[in-house]
Amino acid sequence: MRLGRRALLTCAVAVVVGLPAPGQAQVFLASRPHPAFSIGPLFVVANVRPDLAAVTVTLSWSLTATPGPRGADLEPQDLYLLWPGEVTEATAPGPADPTLVSELEQGGFAVMGNGRLVLGSRDRMQMGTGTPAVVLPQTASFATFVRRGGPAQVGPATYVKIPWTPKLADPHAVTVLTMSARGLITPKPATWFEEAFWGRRWVLAAGFGDIGSPVNPLFPLYFEHRERVVRLGRDFAIAVANFSDAGHLRIEEIGPASATRRPSRLRADSEVVTMPLAPSEGLTPQLLKVQFSYFSGAIAWRPILVSLVLLALGNLAGFILLSRDVSAFLRARLHVRRRDEPEFSRTVGGALPPTLAERIVPGSTTEAEVRALCGRPDEEGHRRGPGLRRTLIYRGARRLPRPRLALGRLTTVSSWEEEQHELEIELDGDRVSAVQSRVRRSNV
Repeated sequence: MRLGRRALLTCAVAVVVGLPAPGQAQVFLASRPHPAFSIGPLFVVANVRPDLAAVTVTLSWSLTATPGPRGADLEPQDLYLLWPGEVTEATAPGPADPTLVSELEQGGFAVMGNGRLVLGSRDRMQMGTGTPAVVLPQTASFATFVRRGGPAQVGPATYVKIPWTPKLADPHAVTVLTMSARGLITPKPATWFEEAFWGRRWVLAAGFGDIGSPVNPLFPLYFEHRERVVRLGRDFAIAVANFSDAGHLRIEEIGPASATRRPSRLRADSEVVTMPLAPSEGLTPQLLKVQFSYFSGAIAWRPILVSLVLLALGNLAGFILLSRDVSAFLRARLHVRRRDEPEFSRTVGGALPPTLAERIVPGSTTEAEVRALCGRPDEEGHRRGPGLRRTLIYRGARRLPRPRLALGRLTTVSSWEEEQHELEIELDGDRVSAVQSRVRRSNV
């Protein structure tokens, strides 16, 4: 007996790793209250692809009788599955069981769609071999629904009716239900900077026994039939997340601590995250959460490019901040000698070379010629007395380097000297009567 259980456990691990990865949690209901059986073993699997389209979810399970005389023989009855998501398409022809749709509508729900799903069975010797499940003659009915008058932002849920088949009670086989579901993967809340740096990140939640909050459309249905909940037994049960295209996958965080991650041993280029499910006497949520993202190209270029852009912007900002200091230092310590004397800097007017005073002749140069030669004066003075005497004052300044070492016309500067020139021209009437110039020198 121990050898048989050990072989069953080994085969169960192999089939779980070989099957696709888990979706969200679910709850099984019996047809009658207080069922004398439990779910076990149980495998909840789904395939996560890079396009993040509708996920193909596969549930594999069997029923185990409760120890004692009450559970000696499994009483044939239908099972119901509460699935907190939308089943997107049917896998078997025909509409759903009318009683399933009628029950939801009479309970105050609005049915959005319905159909049938293929039921299969896999023998214990086929586990882990990749052999497709044997299709059963029975088919499951499903109906996707929302709560009438419920919040618009709450998504739909699905109610699945699984007809009784002897394979449900077969201790050497599991019943297989495959469906395509939407809404199993949700985007991770993030700031614009996090999305710019890492791209959009996603969260996959998988497990058993979670029906969400009271806002969820499943909650009223569970609350009405909570005495029919089938608990998770002591047999092997596991939640697995199998991500394809592992070369372009980035898994950032997994939880809880009991979850493990490893490469798939049966599927090439796949990553597997697993979490065992513990038995429970009641409805205890057990969730495996995986935070992940997919990228394109040989490596994840987005963090590298964003880092390079930030580095370039930082260097550019540093260059802008330091360029003034660097240019000021170069101008202060290096100088290219000119053949002529440096020009004077003036607030107004043209240049003010030292030879300007020699071109102004007292007694012959007129005021108009002075203004044409020197431009508008920096200062004008009027003196009252005998005759009309006025004064035109021109000021200019220039910087002269004191060279230290020279290499051709390029020299290093030990210090700078500033010359401040002042040219004072006295006018008697409209002619120059006197010219006086002054030079002040100081170190800069």
